[in-house]
Amino acid sequence: MFNGGWAFRFDPGAGRMPKLDRGTFRLDYEESGGGGERMALVHGSWGDRHQWDPAAAKLAASYRVISYDRRGHGASPIARETVSLAEQVSDLSELISMVGRGALHVVATGTGATIALRLALLRPEQVLSLNLHEPTLAGLLEGDPTAVRAFQTLTELDASVVSRLRAGDRLGAAQAFVNGAAAEPGGWAQLPPASQASFVQNAPATLRELEDAALRQMELLPFATHREPIVLTGGSRSAQGFAAINEHVATGFYHALRYSFEGAGHFPHITHPDQFAVVAGEFCRFASQHATG
Repeated sequence: MFNGGWAFRFDPGAGRMPKLDRGTFRLDYEESGGGGERMALVHGSWGDRHQWDPAAAKLAASYRVISYDRRGHGASPIARETVSLAEQVSDLSELISMVGRGALHVVATGTGATIALRLALLRPEQVLSLNLHEPTLAGLLEGDPTAVRAFQTLTELDASVVSRLRAGDRLGAAQAFVNGAAAEPGGWAQLPPASQASFVQNAPATLRELEDAALRQMELLPFATHREPIVLTGGSRSAQGFAAINEHVATGFYHALRYSFEGAGHFPHITHPDQFAVVAGEFCRFASQHATG
């Protein structure tokens, strides 16, 4: 078992979504689609698997799609367990082993993209391709003279959100993050009510993630030998700092493709699900062709 000590048991549960039972908590997931290659969808901070639903419905026409609630989010609640990067990578690795049953495409956003990057480094045999939207690795910008303002803005945003969360202001923290992640005002208002509600519900897990330094910084040099296809996507209406982070991540890979969602921000899978599904599906097809020569 990856990372030692895991004892996942498949428990589909009558009339419920299937779960992977760790013993102290259960990782809630679902599969959709009739066949084809498998794809794992990894949501970012604040969210849950249901934010993938519109895009997943489109992708399921060609892929077997696995989406899940990361620990501390949605229907995967935890009590005393942490939500550290290492443990979240372990969760994803075990999900792939037990449910994916082989290498698959990983599509991830925000903090989920950071988790996917770490998985690709530690368990490259589990990853057919990486489709990453704006990893939240603000630490990569520290000391970059071309990104001083971007680093300062993201650092101040995180500090403001943490302060609100510690004070118990879940709604204010969620609104501050979403609006701060956008290049223009009104980001929160663009989210559907269900997504807004999930952001507030999952705020405690977000606080734990913001307090984990490993989710803000990553050594990129080991990725120089990574040869599986990777695409880094960004939103034309995202805060400038995310584009700067993407630039840093791209330099760590031998060859990284790039794509911009015009008119979208940090959450294109929510605000532009049809466009997101088309891009993700096309890239995975490209990746499969690349892998098979």
